[in-house]
Amino acid sequence: MIPALVIWLCKKYILPRLNKKSSLSSAARFSKPATLAILLLALNFSAFAHNFSQVYHIKHNGEVIGKLAFSQNTDGENTYLKITSQVSTRFVFKIDVLTEDLAHFKNGRLISSAVSRSVNGKAKERKKTIFQNDVYQLQSGNKFNSLSQTIAFNMMLLYTTEPVSINQVYSDNFQCFLPIKKQAAHQYRINLPDGNYNDYYFENGVCKLVVVNHSLYTIKMELV
Repeated sequence: MIPALVIWLCKKYILPRLNKKSSLSSAARFSKPATLAILLLALNFSAFAHNFSQVYHIKHNGEVIGKLAFSQNTDGENTYLKITSQVSTRFVFKIDVLTEDLAHFKNGRLISSAVSRSVNGKAKERKKTIFQNDVYQLQSGNKFNSLSQTIAFNMMLLYTTEPVSINQVYSDNFQCFLPIKKQAAHQYRINLPDGNYNDYYFENGVCKLVVVNHSLYTIKMELV
């Protein structure tokens, strides 16, 4: 919506003045200060809109077995995150996994998130976190719970933000806060409630590599 408004401003006020000779009357109606104000307004609006995306190859034993796509769209005070992934491989048996994670932040606070998983065509329990009446309502399948602590940083944000001064992160999947442990320069570890752990590696503030350490396997997600 904001980019469309910028285009409309340019078409209605700026381009007509550039395409015809200026005159005293037109100068009076559309002075240099007015032109400058509209340009600044357009730049101001465009500064609030930001889109960012990146793709990771999912690897097992050096072989690409899937892809993860991350996108972040910021429009004013709202930020929308989305992660989709698809994995097709064989461990003991063939496995196809589809995932979709969604999150909406407003003014730096999580408003809602949803986690969907499908394994071999069978949907798993959907996880939802919704900010309502000053608390978070948590839903996992048919189970409900609540959380009063403010959520300003979730695991999806790890793909674009190095947690330099952040010591905990909210897991939309496990629906709880998990500690972030710095392992080395630009390397962090998150221990999961199921006994497994993930290692995140950053370069210039962007996550370049995620290593999923499971008791049965190790998966790497490398930025393309």
